[in-house]
Amino acid sequence: MKTHFSIAEIKTTITYLEPLFDVVRLVDPIETAILTIKNGKIHREKYSCYKVWNKTNRCETCSSMCALTAQYPKTKHEFLANNIFYVVSQPIFIILTESEIIKAVLEIVSRNSDHLLETPGQQQNFFALLNETQRKLYEDELTGVYNRRYLNEFLFLQNKNSTIPEKLTIIFLDLQDFKSINDTYGHLTGDRLLKHIAQTLVTNVRNQDSVIRFGGDEFIITLTNCTEDNIQYKIDKLKEKLYAICYDTKNNLHIRANFGYSHSNKFILSKTMLHTMIKKADSMMYHEKQLAKHR
Repeated sequence: MKTHFSIAEIKTTITYLEPLFDVVRLVDPIETAILTIKNGKIHREKYSCYKVWNKTNRCETCSSMCALTAQYPKTKHEFLANNIFYVVSQPIFIILTESEIIKAVLEIVSRNSDHLLETPGQQQNFFALLNETQRKLYEDELTGVYNRRYLNEFLFLQNKNSTIPEKLTIIFLDLQDFKSINDTYGHLTGDRLLKHIAQTLVTNVRNQDSVIRFGGDEFIITLTNCTEDNIQYKIDKLKEKLYAICYDTKNNLHIRANFGYSHSNKFILSKTMLHTMIKKADSMMYHEKQLAKHR
């Protein structure tokens, strides 16, 4: 599909598509704004895009946000008054002048046929199944926290945030000597500990923050709209909460972890910037890990 449009071209495209689908609209998923074209100019409506789904906050898995960051189309299902809608989000560029181009997403929404689900019971079961399937796409199977897909699609920026935050902190943590725990006590014990650790982390961060299992015994915590002055305090509290987990009472052995972090007051939607921040936090964590070995 064509991705670069003049204002006249995108207006013509929308006019062509509107009779074919239930909803055709331009959105800015970063600001959750709806874009309209009036008198040959782009206008931002105050009405937030998620309100069309009777939601009071940003969609937890915003397909348009994912499309904008990945720069290719994304799809999802949405539900409204026992109806199922199929949403296609196509990232586009609108050319205002030779030097000014804005990013937007063209959302095309179609309602699924009535006869697919004939009874309220069938509808309810299908809605629950579809919601559960969408949720599991971003959930770590063992611990129940978020997975790397959730991280790579920038969904942590949308968590309980109406607009995309610019302040972002990445905390990287690695459990100390966890391999020896698996080797000594068995992998079933190790798995139970990982679940306990993950839920401890979730319990001790804000609702708008996200706990992500990065792999093995490594976790990432994303903090949005957090000032850098508070980060070390948060890390110290998390260390304290993890240390409260005793996995061998006879030998008085507790969970310890090494932490590192990176912070930005002006985070932009860029995989390069995200990976740079993760690498910096990982490097800081590794430095702490090396110091711990020599104590």
